[in-house]
Amino acid sequence: MTDAQFAVRHAGPSGSALLMLLEEVARAANEADSVEEAGGVALHAVCRFTGWPAGHLCVPEADDPTTLVSSGIWALPSAGAADFGALRRVTARTRFPLGVGLPGMVAVSRTPEWSADVVADPDFVRSKGGEDLGIASAMAFPVLGGSGVVAALEFFSQVRMEPDADLLRVLGTIGAQLGRVADRVQSQRDVEAGARRLEEIIETSAEAFVEMDAEGMIRAWNAAAEQMFGVPRDLALGQSLAETIVPPALRDAHRSGMARFLATGVKKVIGTRIEVPAWRPDSGEFPVELAIWARRDGDTWTFNAFLHDIRARRRGEEALREALERERANATRLEALDQAKDDFVATVSHELRTPLTSMSGYLELLLDGDAGDVPVHQQRMLQTMARNAGRLRALIEDLLLVNQMDAGNLHLDLEPTALPELVNRVVSGVSGLAEARSQRIEVGIDPDLDPVLADAPHLEKAARALLTNAVKFSPDGAAIRVFVSRTDGEVELAVVDEGVGIEEDDLPRLFDRFFRTSQATRAAVQGAGLGLTIARRIVEEHGGSITVCSKLGHGSTFRIRLPLST
Repeated sequence: MTDAQFAVRHAGPSGSALLMLLEEVARAANEADSVEEAGGVALHAVCRFTGWPAGHLCVPEADDPTTLVSSGIWALPSAGAADFGALRRVTARTRFPLGVGLPGMVAVSRTPEWSADVVADPDFVRSKGGEDLGIASAMAFPVLGGSGVVAALEFFSQVRMEPDADLLRVLGTIGAQLGRVADRVQSQRDVEAGARRLEEIIETSAEAFVEMDAEGMIRAWNAAAEQMFGVPRDLALGQSLAETIVPPALRDAHRSGMARFLATGVKKVIGTRIEVPAWRPDSGEFPVELAIWARRDGDTWTFNAFLHDIRARRRGEEALREALERERANATRLEALDQAKDDFVATVSHELRTPLTSMSGYLELLLDGDAGDVPVHQQRMLQTMARNAGRLRALIEDLLLVNQMDAGNLHLDLEPTALPELVNRVVSGVSGLAEARSQRIEVGIDPDLDPVLADAPHLEKAARALLTNAVKFSPDGAAIRVFVSRTDGEVELAVVDEGVGIEEDDLPRLFDRFFRTSQATRAAVQGAGLGLTIARRIVEEHGGSITVCSKLGHGSTFRIRLPLST
């Protein structure tokens, strides 16, 4: 049963009075713009319909919302206002924290409270100051909003008033009605604050913001729009958007699109982000990125849009396209030059190989005495010529092999290969160079190695390149060690020297074509910088890897790892 039904059920004047009280407060709650306004109406209504002569509104303190203080709003009998002067003075200077005094008590209990004898009531703190307040009884009820207690209404009488349960129940309902005023006001404030924040965001946005009504007139125009289009806000507002920022050639399409949307709801641009041309009255067309959306306002529409000037982006994109075109042209030119170089090297190598082979053959005949006896001093010259011809022939063969690899034409005849035998052949072939410098080559081979799947001649060439470098870069009398072992399911060939080592800056380029280390250049060590390049390509074609570990002044270790034959 509601309070209104309860009041109606009382046949006497008190029931009718309570019903009228509820109705009057309900009207005030619906019409008031603040708790103070509605509370003032409720104070007078309660006094008028219940016989309590004085009423007062307490509100939260500005600095401490949990403490209630006097609002200064009273409902007093016009003839006897002076009778409550002491009460009003004491109330004005009294603070009511939670649980203190009648307002503080209802703030905690959230229900109406009644003090029939304020003088004897220990919780009625205003009567403890020794001053005669001229009242006998008091009652109060809280105003409950969504955030808690937002006010308290209290009433006073010079004569003793006994608690009335029916009245307390109605007062609780009134407190809830007034609380809805606070909720409505807070909601309005939140909406207004949100609108202000949105306006501030739009106004300070770096993007141009434009609002248009259903008639095509500009209704909003922020500072960025002023700057983008060169039109002040006061001149833009109320003007046709089409005539202001749409290029002349597109205005008819703009108007027909708007008309189609308003008539059918069909949209092509609305709700999307697109790049379109815009119009600036003093300079003409320029590209923008447009994001537009429509909002229903009652029976009409409002259209909002953010616009971003993309001229700088377009210039950047064009510059990037031009740079990419130049890069592609340069890449094409470099590829052509690289191919021409490869073709030149291949041609020259082939052209040199034939006469060089012929020269080497005749030198061999001369050294063998097939053309007659050769004096000793001439034999030494012929031997030097034959040795240099051999170096040149090896260089030509390396150049041709690198070109063959670059063209993807390296063919491997893979067969199970015993790595110990291959290493022994390599050591035997290089031992003459080592002996000439009093160097010794120490070999350590695991006797239980399984064979590897390899092209023996090519793999032998890769191993020979590592061992030859170790001999060339190690000092006279040094020891060079060659180890062959099984490691982590692979076969490892390691060549360890006691040479000058490699500078750290040279390591990343060590396997590049024609690269020679700083030490090789300073010491004038012979070589074209192709041996390690060829070795790496051969090893990688076998599915293996080649690595180097070196420190300047402490020698180098090269490792070839190959998968075991399966």
